[in-house]
Amino acid sequence: MKRLRIVLIALAAFIVATSSVLAHEKVKLTGYVVDVVCFADQAKGKPEEAAKAAAEHTKECALMEDCIKGGYGIYADGKWYPFDAKGHDLAKAVFEKTTKKDHIKMIVEGMKHDGKILVEKITEAE
Repeated sequence: MKRLRIVLIALAAFIVATSSVLAHEKVKLTGYVVDVVCFADQAKGKPEEAAKAAAEHTKECALMEDCIKGGYGIYADGKWYPFDAKGHDLAKAVFEKTTKKDHIKMIVEGMKHDGKILVEKITEAE
């Protein structure tokens, strides 16, 4: 009986650990970070148009009050990924620091979960 209990506990721990790893896929994306207010509708359009809009999005727009409140996400590899709260803060800091006016490409590292990026790090790409 004791042995069965130990096996069941070990099996349950394995299942929980496996599902946790699968639910949080580690990612490193390079693309354009854009605010949700400006980009949410465009992300649903044609990939070429969405890529052009993301590239041409300006620093000035990204730092407008409504855009900051809406949060940020990255358009990379033809897909749109919104950020978690930490990602919003990190993206805002990169926008404030960059000297570029548009075509601001960033590298985002974190975990993909339920279509969002749980951001660990954001740096401006060269």
